[in-house]
Amino acid sequence: MKKIFLTCSMILAAAAMNAQSLQGTSLNDRIGHGQDSIDVLGSLSLYQDAFKRKSYIEAIEPWEFVFDKAPLSMVRVYTDGAWMFETLVQQETDAEKKQEYFNKLMNIYDKRLENLDALNSFATKKTTSTRGNIICRKAYDYYYFCPKMDNNTAYKMFKEGIDDMGPNTEAFVLFGFIECSYNRYMMNKDNIDVRQEFIQDYMTTNDICDRLLDQAKEFPSETIPADPDSEDSTKWVEQVILSPEAQKIVDAYQPTQAKANELFVSSGAADCDALEKIYSAQVEANKDNLQYLNAVLTILNNFDCEKSNIYYVAADYAYQINKTPQAAIGKASKLLKEGKENEAIKYFDEAIGLETDEAKKAKYSYIIAALLYKKGNTSGCMSYINKTLQYNPSNGGAYLLKASIVARSGSHSSIQATGPYCLAIDLCNKAKAVDPSCASKANRAIANYHANLYPKSEAFMAGVKAGTTVSTPYGSTTLRFR
Repeated sequence: MKKIFLTCSMILAAAAMNAQSLQGTSLNDRIGHGQDSIDVLGSLSLYQDAFKRKSYIEAIEPWEFVFDKAPLSMVRVYTDGAWMFETLVQQETDAEKKQEYFNKLMNIYDKRLENLDALNSFATKKTTSTRGNIICRKAYDYYYFCPKMDNNTAYKMFKEGIDDMGPNTEAFVLFGFIECSYNRYMMNKDNIDVRQEFIQDYMTTNDICDRLLDQAKEFPSETIPADPDSEDSTKWVEQVILSPEAQKIVDAYQPTQAKANELFVSSGAADCDALEKIYSAQVEANKDNLQYLNAVLTILNNFDCEKSNIYYVAADYAYQINKTPQAAIGKASKLLKEGKENEAIKYFDEAIGLETDEAKKAKYSYIIAALLYKKGNTSGCMSYINKTLQYNPSNGGAYLLKASIVARSGSHSSIQATGPYCLAIDLCNKAKAVDPSCASKANRAIANYHANLYPKSEAFMAGVKAGTTVSTPYGSTTLRFR
């Protein structure tokens, strides 16, 4: 009895602390008065003890008492309950019992939505939630745990929640959403509206992942200097270690983005011939609607359908109405198809001048840089790489392209001539530091450049030590050897 009293007192004290910011509501208003409060606190103690021991069946009865009698007692009543019934649904083999647990799980979300404002009024920063966040989690649990799941019902819930959460949508929710949208499309492949919705869902998912991965760049990474004298060859080059915050974002959103790309490619929804059939009649009907034409150009551009006839038609209509960045890019793409790269570059340049979004300016500058690289115009390429980095200093691809140009001037012939490979490695490490998403590509390039470094044994015989500063046509760097 003394133990129960002490436990109740501890819960009462913790609840009192949480209640301090509950506007206009006393603790007793949340847990009841007199014997009611004693019963609630006793049940809280019993359910939490069973919950900690993962004895969820044992926890159900006291948890339900608290949930029914004191729904505003603690936010944890909802989060613990959701976790408990998610687990029970997955473990249960009896169909009737599984459905019962699932119904209770859905009821937790409904009741939390009903009491959201009151719960938030005394919640901590960590436990405060939004309507969209709860709907997203309900959609996820419905999609994966409902014994008789209806894909359309799940889809509507996902859409409602994500529309509210926007760029704050959690990675696991996006994962479930794009899978749900994919399955919905695969069951309705002949429905043009469903196809367009799936395309938009993919773009939304990809855009949110891109935004969050961009946020990872804001956290400083740790640079471990190269140790050319180490017996471990992996330490001969500078290492870039992501911060825990950045790594957490990358670990969550990169797999989600990869899954979205995998499903989208396998779906065939963005088949350029199919998209041309969808948009042909609509573009003609909206040839005076600049907003619609720009939206079509953006979609076709995102799915590498710039070579489709409807893309050029839409671009021509848009360009006639107004010289927008999208229209200029469309004109440039048409010229590229015709092999008129110099003329295409002029339109890409025009798009840069018309565009206000720095990220898109960087994208177009990078395209020009790549075209000039392909033509062997390294000085022009370098100029547009610098523009790219001016518009977007965290464009890892620009650093990798720059590394490729620098490495071209390297040679195995002498210690001095190996300098460009060292500088190229520096640039690859810079790419990883500013853009974690290009780490894999940068590491492959580093391995390639490292293989071209001057042999360590021959440098030793020549009396040259690693760490010496050496000049290259593109800047100074530190000598390293293989």
